[in-house]
Amino acid sequence: MPTQDKLRVLADWLQVSPDELRFGARDVSNENLSNALHEPVKLADREMLLRYLALPLADRKTIRDVVEAVSLAVKVRKGN
Repeated sequence: MPTQDKLRVLADWLQVSPDELRFGARDVSNENLSNALHEPVKLADREMLLRYLALPLADRKTIRDVVEAVSLAVKVRKGN
């Protein structure tokens, strides 16, 4: 397994997330992914992502779980 800094460089070069290299691709619809890739990343989001990437892996998984739970709650509220 490459070190975190090498993993980030490789992920940037391949234009994928370091998590995708580490754990494999997630099942995300092409439409959602396409929309996300065309939105500019705001400075606050970029800073949040950098802080996230600096966390230990176990804490990053916790954050991903929280984001997924909030996303599901939003879908339920919208009736999707």
